[in-house]
Amino acid sequence: MEPSSITEVSKQVLGQDPSLSLPDLCIYSVPVSLYCAKLRLLMRFKRLAWSELPPPGGYGSEAYTALVPAGSLPALKVGAQIIADSEAIAEYLEESVPLPPALPTDLMERAQVRALGRFHDTRLEPCVRALFSDIGQPHPQAEALEQLQQRLQQLQKALALRPNIQFCLADCGLIVSLEWVTMMYKNWGLPHPFIGLVADYQQDMEQLPWVAAELGTYRPLLTQWIKTKTPSP
Repeated sequence: MEPSSITEVSKQVLGQDPSLSLPDLCIYSVPVSLYCAKLRLLMRFKRLAWSELPPPGGYGSEAYTALVPAGSLPALKVGAQIIADSEAIAEYLEESVPLPPALPTDLMERAQVRALGRFHDTRLEPCVRALFSDIGQPHPQAEALEQLQQRLQQLQKALALRPNIQFCLADCGLIVSLEWVTMMYKNWGLPHPFIGLVADYQQDMEQLPWVAAELGTYRPLLTQWIKTKTPSP
């Protein structure tokens, strides 16, 4: 799914805390990537500054896999070192920049946040991704759509266990995947799929300034990517 290049280097700053002493941060990314947007949400929440570059040689290239053996995106360059995998990066940033916190202090609540994050990465997001190839088609695969709808029903129950905090690590992926679902359903002319807790959750999250800032730049990228997959009338 990932496009292979970025046309420019971007520098993102949202209320950077001058007391932070992390080395220079650079994200290897493809801007429309779901997991790259997930990371940017956390970095905005943490009020970090970063630069953003395409993977050297392009996505999946030998030059990039020499740096990140799995070839996955995003990767975070911290000074001269590189961290791969969005969850590993998120845990590193949470430990390195504990304020504002993206994990509760209570151990059980921390476990619930991590469980919700795993639900996103291993259950919900794969069902979203399974429908990428149907974007631009008149109708999505019925079986894949049904599997996604089942995961959305499970998300209702999972959100009921989410700790009562404003924002947490699990939210980063969920917000972006729900945006993908919203845009895909719109592309297929299907009714908005979110009800109950999921609908309320999406609405509440979109009111947060760092979420609004990321979605404000991400939605046009996602819209344009979907447009490239949609045949001209």
